[in-house]
Amino acid sequence: MSKVSVIIPNYNNAKWLKPCIESCIQQSNLFLKEIIVVDDHSTDNSWQVLQSIQNEYPEIVKIFTNPQKGANTARSFGFSKSTGNFIQWLDSDDTIGTKKFKTQVEFLENNENYDIAYSDWRFDYYEQEKFSYSKKTTAAPYKDYLLELISENWQPCHNYLLKRNVAQKLHQLQAWNPETKVAQDKEYFLLAALEGGNFGYVKGEFAVYNVWNKNSISQINFKKRLELQMIFDKKIREWLRKKIADKTKLKLYLNILNTHVLNACFYNMKLTINEPFSIFGIQWKFIHHKKIPFIPLIYLWQHTKFLLKISTSIVKIYFVLIVEFIHLFKF
Repeated sequence: MSKVSVIIPNYNNAKWLKPCIESCIQQSNLFLKEIIVVDDHSTDNSWQVLQSIQNEYPEIVKIFTNPQKGANTARSFGFSKSTGNFIQWLDSDDTIGTKKFKTQVEFLENNENYDIAYSDWRFDYYEQEKFSYSKKTTAAPYKDYLLELISENWQPCHNYLLKRNVAQKLHQLQAWNPETKVAQDKEYFLLAALEGGNFGYVKGEFAVYNVWNKNSISQINFKKRLELQMIFDKKIREWLRKKIADKTKLKLYLNILNTHVLNACFYNMKLTINEPFSIFGIQWKFIHHKKIPFIPLIYLWQHTKFLLKISTSIVKIYFVLIVEFIHLFKF
Protein backbone atom coordinates (compact mmCIF):
# COMPACT_ATOMS: atom_id res chain seq x y z
CA MET A 1 0.00 0.00 0.00
CA SER A 2 1.29 3.44 -0.98
CA LYS A 3 1.89 5.84 1.87
CA VAL A 4 2.07 9.61 2.12
CA SER A 5 4.72 11.77 3.78
CA VAL A 6 3.30 15.11 4.92
CA ILE A 7 5.86 17.92 5.16
CA ILE A 8 4.95 20.98 7.20
CA PRO A 9 7.16 24.06 7.67
CA ASN A 10 6.16 26.09 10.72
CA TYR A 11 6.92 29.55 11.99
CA ASN A 12 4.97 31.02 14.92
CA ASN A 13 1.73 29.19 14.15
CA ALA A 14 1.35 27.47 17.50
CA LYS A 15 -2.42 27.96 17.65
CA TRP A 16 -2.91 26.36 14.22
CA LEU A 17 -0.61 23.38 14.61
CA LYS A 18 -3.12 21.12 16.32
CA PRO A 19 -5.92 21.43 13.70
CA CYS A 20 -3.37 21.31 10.88
CA ILE A 21 -1.76 18.08 12.07
CA GLU A 22 -5.04 16.50 13.12
CA SER A 23 -6.41 17.05 9.62
CA CYS A 24 -3.59 14.71 8.53
CA ILE A 25 -4.08 12.26 11.38
CA GLN A 26 -7.71 11.79 10.35
CA GLN A 27 -6.60 10.39 6.99
CA SER A 28 -6.82 6.61 6.72
CA ASN A 29 -3.89 4.76 8.29
CA LEU A 30 -3.71 2.80 5.04
CA PHE A 31 -2.40 5.94 3.32
CA LEU A 32 -0.66 8.09 5.94
CA LYS A 33 2.95 7.16 6.70
CA GLU A 34 4.42 10.14 8.54
CA ILE A 35 3.97 13.80 9.37
CA ILE A 36 7.23 15.75 9.31
CA VAL A 37 7.11 19.19 10.92
CA VAL A 38 10.14 21.47 10.53
CA ASP A 39 10.02 24.42 12.90
CA ASP A 40 11.72 27.52 11.47
CA HIS A 41 13.01 28.92 14.79
CA SER A 42 9.62 30.05 16.09
CA THR A 43 9.51 32.58 18.90
CA ASP A 44 6.08 31.54 20.21
CA ASN A 45 5.32 28.24 21.98
CA SER A 46 5.29 26.20 18.76
CA TRP A 47 7.98 23.79 19.92
CA GLN A 48 6.12 22.96 23.12
CA VAL A 49 2.94 22.35 21.13
CA LEU A 50 4.82 20.13 18.69
CA GLN A 51 6.35 18.09 21.49
CA SER A 52 2.90 17.58 22.99
CA ILE A 53 1.49 16.41 19.65
CA GLN A 54 4.48 14.13 19.05
CA ASN A 55 3.96 12.53 22.47
CA GLU A 56 0.37 11.86 21.44
CA TYR A 57 1.31 10.35 18.07
CA PRO A 58 4.92 9.13 18.49
CA GLU A 59 4.85 6.71 15.57
CA ILE A 60 3.56 9.24 13.05
CA VAL A 61 4.69 12.75 13.99
CA LYS A 62 8.36 13.66 13.59
CA ILE A 63 9.57 17.12 14.58
CA PHE A 64 12.76 18.93 13.63
CA THR A 65 14.32 22.38 13.90
CA ASN A 66 15.31 23.89 10.57
CA PRO A 67 19.14 23.80 10.35
CA GLN A 68 18.98 27.06 8.40
CA LYS A 69 16.25 29.74 8.14
CA GLY A 70 13.34 30.25 5.80
CA ALA A 71 10.20 28.39 4.73
CA ASN A 72 11.75 26.93 1.58
CA THR A 73 14.83 25.58 3.35
CA ALA A 74 12.49 24.05 5.93
CA ARG A 75 10.52 22.35 3.14
CA SER A 76 13.66 21.00 1.50
CA PHE A 77 15.01 19.74 4.82
CA GLY A 78 11.67 18.08 5.56
CA PHE A 79 11.76 16.29 2.22
CA SER A 80 15.25 14.97 2.97
CA LYS A 81 13.76 13.25 6.05
CA SER A 82 10.74 11.78 4.25
CA THR A 83 10.29 8.17 3.15
CA GLY A 84 6.77 8.02 1.69
CA ASN A 85 5.78 7.07 -1.87
CA PHE A 86 3.80 10.29 -2.14
CA ILE A 87 4.53 13.80 -0.90
CA GLN A 88 2.01 16.19 0.62
CA TRP A 89 3.15 19.79 1.15
CA LEU A 90 1.17 21.59 3.84
CA ASP A 91 1.61 24.95 5.57
CA SER A 92 1.10 24.93 9.33
CA ASP A 93 -1.91 27.27 9.28
CA ASP A 94 -3.89 25.28 6.69
CA THR A 95 -5.82 22.00 6.74
CA ILE A 96 -6.75 19.15 4.40
CA GLY A 97 -9.99 17.24 3.90
CA THR A 98 -10.70 13.81 5.36
CA LYS A 99 -10.49 11.68 2.21
CA LYS A 100 -7.73 13.57 0.41
CA PHE A 101 -5.06 10.89 0.58
CA LYS A 102 -7.36 8.00 -0.28
CA THR A 103 -8.91 9.82 -3.24
CA GLN A 104 -5.75 11.31 -4.72
CA VAL A 105 -3.45 8.35 -4.08
CA GLU A 106 -5.92 5.94 -5.72
CA PHE A 107 -6.24 8.32 -8.67
CA LEU A 108 -2.46 8.49 -9.19
CA GLU A 109 -2.06 4.72 -8.77
CA ASN A 110 -4.80 4.03 -11.31
CA ASN A 111 -3.57 6.64 -13.80
CA GLU A 112 0.11 6.08 -14.46
CA ASN A 113 0.31 8.99 -16.91
CA TYR A 114 -0.29 11.51 -14.11
CA ASP A 115 2.36 12.59 -11.62
CA ILE A 116 0.52 15.22 -9.55
CA ALA A 117 -3.11 15.20 -8.42
CA TYR A 118 -5.14 18.31 -7.64
CA SER A 119 -8.76 18.87 -6.63
CA ASP A 120 -11.23 21.55 -5.54
CA TRP A 121 -10.45 23.71 -2.51
CA ARG A 122 -11.67 26.71 -0.53
CA PHE A 123 -10.60 29.87 1.25
CA ASP A 124 -11.63 30.30 4.89
CA TYR A 125 -11.43 33.96 5.91
CA TYR A 126 -10.93 35.13 9.50
CA GLU A 127 -11.38 38.58 11.02
CA GLN A 128 -9.79 39.25 14.39
CA GLU A 129 -9.07 35.50 14.59
CA LYS A 130 -12.76 34.63 14.25
CA PHE A 131 -14.15 32.76 11.27
CA SER A 132 -15.90 35.11 8.86
CA TYR A 133 -16.81 33.29 5.62
CA SER A 134 -15.72 30.68 3.06
CA LYS A 135 -15.16 30.88 -0.67
CA LYS A 136 -15.04 27.67 -2.67
CA THR A 137 -12.87 27.26 -5.76
CA THR A 138 -13.83 24.55 -8.21
CA ALA A 139 -11.01 23.31 -10.43
CA ALA A 140 -11.26 21.31 -13.65
CA PRO A 141 -9.18 19.09 -15.93
CA TYR A 142 -6.81 21.38 -17.85
CA LYS A 143 -5.15 20.38 -21.14
CA ASP A 144 -2.19 22.72 -20.60
CA TYR A 145 -1.44 23.06 -16.91
CA LEU A 146 1.61 25.25 -17.54
CA LEU A 147 -0.72 27.71 -19.28
CA GLU A 148 -2.95 27.74 -16.20
CA LEU A 149 0.01 28.49 -13.92
CA ILE A 150 1.26 31.30 -16.15
CA SER A 151 -2.30 32.65 -16.33
CA GLU A 152 -2.33 32.97 -12.52
CA ASN A 153 -4.83 30.15 -12.00
CA TRP A 154 -3.37 29.67 -8.55
CA GLN A 155 -3.93 26.78 -6.16
CA PRO A 156 -2.39 26.37 -2.69
CA CYS A 157 0.43 23.86 -2.39
CA HIS A 158 -1.58 21.53 -0.14
CA ASN A 159 -4.21 21.05 -2.83
CA TYR A 160 -1.65 18.94 -4.71
CA LEU A 161 -0.32 15.45 -4.04
CA LEU A 162 2.94 14.40 -5.77
CA LYS A 163 4.52 11.10 -6.61
CA ARG A 164 7.85 10.82 -4.86
CA ASN A 165 9.94 10.56 -8.04
CA VAL A 166 8.61 13.95 -9.19
CA ALA A 167 9.28 15.55 -5.79
CA GLN A 168 12.78 14.04 -5.84
CA LYS A 169 13.53 15.59 -9.23
CA LEU A 170 12.27 18.98 -8.04
CA HIS A 171 14.36 18.62 -4.89
CA GLN A 172 17.47 18.13 -7.03
CA LEU A 173 16.55 21.28 -8.99
CA GLN A 174 16.15 23.18 -5.70
CA ALA A 175 12.60 24.05 -6.71
CA TRP A 176 11.94 25.33 -3.19
CA ASN A 177 14.46 28.08 -3.85
CA PRO A 178 15.71 29.68 -0.59
CA GLU A 179 16.22 32.98 -2.46
CA THR A 180 12.56 33.22 -3.52
CA LYS A 181 10.49 35.52 -1.31
CA VAL A 182 7.16 35.61 -3.16
CA ALA A 183 5.23 33.05 -5.24
CA GLN A 184 7.25 30.19 -3.73
CA ASP A 185 4.61 27.58 -4.53
CA LYS A 186 4.07 29.02 -8.02
CA GLU A 187 7.78 28.65 -8.74
CA TYR A 188 7.77 25.07 -7.45
CA PHE A 189 4.84 23.92 -9.57
CA LEU A 190 5.93 25.91 -12.63
CA LEU A 191 9.16 23.94 -12.53
CA ALA A 192 7.15 20.74 -12.11
CA ALA A 193 5.18 21.54 -15.28
CA LEU A 194 8.28 22.65 -17.23
CA GLU A 195 10.04 19.41 -16.31
CA GLY A 196 7.22 17.40 -17.83
CA GLY A 197 5.10 16.68 -14.77
CA ASN A 198 1.50 15.77 -15.69
CA PHE A 199 -1.26 17.22 -13.51
CA GLY A 200 -4.51 15.30 -13.07
CA TYR A 201 -7.81 16.58 -11.68
CA VAL A 202 -9.72 14.62 -9.03
CA LYS A 203 -13.19 15.87 -8.15
CA GLY A 204 -13.75 16.76 -4.48
CA GLU A 205 -12.91 19.54 -2.03
CA PHE A 206 -9.79 18.45 -0.12
CA ALA A 207 -7.87 21.59 0.90
CA VAL A 208 -8.64 24.61 3.08
CA TYR A 209 -6.51 27.75 2.74
CA ASN A 210 -6.90 29.92 5.84
CA VAL A 211 -6.53 33.69 5.43
CA TRP A 212 -5.90 35.32 8.78
CA ASN A 213 -2.33 36.43 9.43
CA LYS A 214 -1.48 39.93 8.19
CA ASN A 215 2.23 39.21 8.71
CA SER A 216 2.37 36.20 6.41
CA ILE A 217 4.61 36.07 3.34
CA SER A 218 1.57 36.60 1.11
CA GLN A 219 0.94 39.94 2.83
CA ILE A 220 4.28 41.59 1.96
CA ASN A 221 3.89 45.29 1.16
CA PHE A 222 1.95 45.30 -2.10
CA LYS A 223 4.33 47.49 -4.10
CA LYS A 224 7.35 45.56 -2.81
CA ARG A 225 5.62 42.35 -3.79
CA LEU A 226 5.16 43.69 -7.33
CA GLU A 227 8.88 44.49 -7.53
CA LEU A 228 9.74 40.95 -6.48
CA GLN A 229 7.23 39.59 -8.98
CA MET A 230 9.04 41.47 -11.76
CA ILE A 231 12.28 39.71 -10.79
CA PHE A 232 10.43 36.39 -10.78
CA ASP A 233 8.92 37.27 -14.17
CA LYS A 234 12.39 37.56 -15.68
CA LYS A 235 13.30 34.12 -14.33
CA ILE A 236 10.14 32.54 -15.81
CA ARG A 237 10.96 33.97 -19.25
CA GLU A 238 14.41 32.40 -19.15
CA TRP A 239 12.93 29.02 -18.21
CA LEU A 240 10.32 29.16 -20.96
CA ARG A 241 12.83 30.04 -23.67
CA LYS A 242 15.01 27.10 -22.62
CA LYS A 243 12.23 24.52 -22.26
CA ILE A 244 9.46 25.38 -24.75
CA ALA A 245 10.28 24.38 -28.32
CA ASP A 246 6.79 25.12 -29.70
CA LYS A 247 7.06 28.71 -30.99
CA THR A 248 3.29 29.30 -30.92
CA LYS A 249 2.99 28.18 -27.30
CA LEU A 250 6.04 30.18 -26.27
CA LYS A 251 4.63 33.33 -27.88
CA LEU A 252 1.32 32.86 -26.04
CA TYR A 253 3.05 32.29 -22.69
CA LEU A 254 5.24 35.39 -23.13
CA ASN A 255 2.26 37.51 -24.17
CA ILE A 256 0.43 36.51 -21.00
CA LEU A 257 3.49 37.41 -18.91
CA ASN A 258 3.70 40.75 -20.72
CA THR A 259 0.07 41.40 -19.82
CA HIS A 260 0.78 40.63 -16.16
CA VAL A 261 3.66 43.14 -16.34
CA LEU A 262 1.31 45.90 -17.54
CA ASN A 263 -1.12 45.02 -14.76
CA ALA A 264 1.71 45.36 -12.23
CA CYS A 265 2.83 48.69 -13.71
CA PHE A 266 -0.74 49.99 -13.33
CA TYR A 267 -0.30 49.73 -9.55
CA ASN A 268 3.36 50.73 -9.39
CA MET A 269 4.55 53.15 -12.08
CA LYS A 270 8.10 53.01 -10.70
CA LEU A 271 8.48 49.54 -12.17
CA THR A 272 10.37 49.20 -15.45
CA ILE A 273 9.78 46.43 -17.99
CA ASN A 274 12.58 43.89 -18.45
CA GLU A 275 12.21 43.75 -22.23
CA PRO A 276 10.08 45.45 -24.94
CA PHE A 277 7.04 43.70 -26.44
CA SER A 278 4.33 44.34 -29.01
CA ILE A 279 1.14 46.04 -27.92
CA PHE A 280 -0.72 43.65 -30.24
CA GLY A 281 0.28 40.73 -28.02
CA ILE A 282 -1.55 42.03 -24.95
CA GLN A 283 -4.05 39.47 -23.64
CA TRP A 284 -6.95 41.79 -22.83
CA LYS A 285 -9.00 39.08 -21.09
CA PHE A 286 -6.55 39.25 -18.18
CA ILE A 287 -7.10 43.01 -17.70
CA HIS A 288 -10.03 44.34 -15.67
CA HIS A 289 -12.37 46.40 -17.84
CA LYS A 290 -11.86 49.49 -15.67
CA LYS A 291 -8.12 49.41 -16.37
CA ILE A 292 -8.33 48.93 -20.13
CA PRO A 293 -8.35 52.70 -21.03
CA PHE A 294 -5.11 53.20 -19.08
CA ILE A 295 -3.15 50.22 -20.39
CA PRO A 296 -2.07 51.78 -23.75
CA LEU A 297 -0.75 54.83 -21.85
CA ILE A 298 1.12 52.59 -19.41
CA TYR A 299 2.50 50.61 -22.36
CA LEU A 300 3.83 53.79 -24.02
CA TRP A 301 5.30 55.09 -20.77
CA GLN A 302 7.05 51.83 -19.95
CA HIS A 303 8.54 51.47 -23.44
CA THR A 304 9.68 55.08 -23.40
CA LYS A 305 11.45 54.44 -20.09
CA PHE A 306 12.99 51.28 -21.51
CA LEU A 307 14.30 53.09 -24.60
CA LEU A 308 15.66 55.94 -22.46
CA LYS A 309 17.41 53.40 -20.27
CA ILE A 310 18.99 51.75 -23.32
CA SER A 311 19.92 55.13 -24.79
CA THR A 312 21.54 56.22 -21.54
CA SER A 313 23.58 53.01 -21.47
CA ILE A 314 24.71 53.57 -25.06
CA VAL A 315 25.72 57.18 -24.27
CA LYS A 316 27.69 55.97 -21.25
CA ILE A 317 29.53 53.38 -23.34
CA TYR A 318 30.20 55.97 -26.04
CA PHE A 319 31.58 58.40 -23.45
CA VAL A 320 33.89 55.74 -21.99
CA LEU A 321 35.19 54.89 -25.48
CA ILE A 322 35.90 58.57 -26.21
CA VAL A 323 37.81 58.95 -22.92
CA GLU A 324 39.84 55.84 -23.71
CA PHE A 325 40.57 57.11 -27.21
CA ILE A 326 41.76 60.48 -25.87
CA HIS A 327 43.90 58.67 -23.31
CA LEU A 328 45.52 56.56 -26.04
CA PHE A 329 45.99 59.59 -28.32
CA LYS A 330 47.80 61.52 -25.59
CA PHE A 331 50.21 58.77 -24.75
